[in-house]
Amino acid sequence: MSKTVPHIYRGALALLGLPHDITLPELFRAVAFTDSGRPRNILGSSVKVEKGEKRGVLTAVVYMSPGREAGINMCPMAAGCEAGCLGTTTGRLRMPSHKRARISKTLWFMLFRDHFLRRLNWEIVGHAMTAEAFDMTPAVRLNGSSDVKWESFGVPQAHPDVEFYDYTKLPAKARAGVPANYRLTYSLSERADSMAHAIEWLEAGGNAAVVVAGESAKLKDSKAAAAQMLERGTFRDFPTVDGDVTDIRFDDPPGAWVVLHAKGGALKDTTGFVVRINN
Repeated sequence: MSKTVPHIYRGALALLGLPHDITLPELFRAVAFTDSGRPRNILGSSVKVEKGEKRGVLTAVVYMSPGREAGINMCPMAAGCEAGCLGTTTGRLRMPSHKRARISKTLWFMLFRDHFLRRLNWEIVGHAMTAEAFDMTPAVRLNGSSDVKWESFGVPQAHPDVEFYDYTKLPAKARAGVPANYRLTYSLSERADSMAHAIEWLEAGGNAAVVVAGESAKLKDSKAAAAQMLERGTFRDFPTVDGDVTDIRFDDPPGAWVVLHAKGGALKDTTGFVVRINN
């Protein structure tokens, strides 16, 4: 078995400041452990998921590289959302250290998958035990910034007492094998077939998210646009719910649009991913 890193990952190696001729054992040490030699944690958190704690939900998040950040496409249906991805343009996620961590976890997942999955499942067990100790519901977002079909690797199936939830741009038929404890919300994009896919999810009792903004790139106009859509009560003949109050998507009523106001880089979107509303 070759101990050299495949050529396709050279871009990611460069982003991490690693030589292109690094061996696989050396790369494993670089991505599965921190610079101080401690095992790298896969699960993390964010300000938005922490809002769920007030509702008795303890959420952990996996942040890997969105889109082609690492030179490998981790979001097969990504389009306009890539430039304004919350996984790279908001809060702590903009920091260089967080970018390095995302790329490291992406390489870990792609090249050392068995070890990555063992570590991930171990961390989920620990997270669930912590939630139980504080009488909270354990929840996990496996795709905080990616769009991986985790059900294909048996992760949510291995933890039936944990609530998993994510956004996805994949059509419903591509996620047909999702277990009951993995709630997915389709994310509307500017693709010509995206609205049809969203309606399929909604008609099947699922949910779909729409990111809205005003005509300007100002955050206040973005919030006003979301408030306007929510006041109407419906979008494309389906009810709406406020997706910014909490991140707990598995509590959303079935068959409803999740309205999110544009944030970060999405405020400047010109692709059509963000739905613009006159304020």
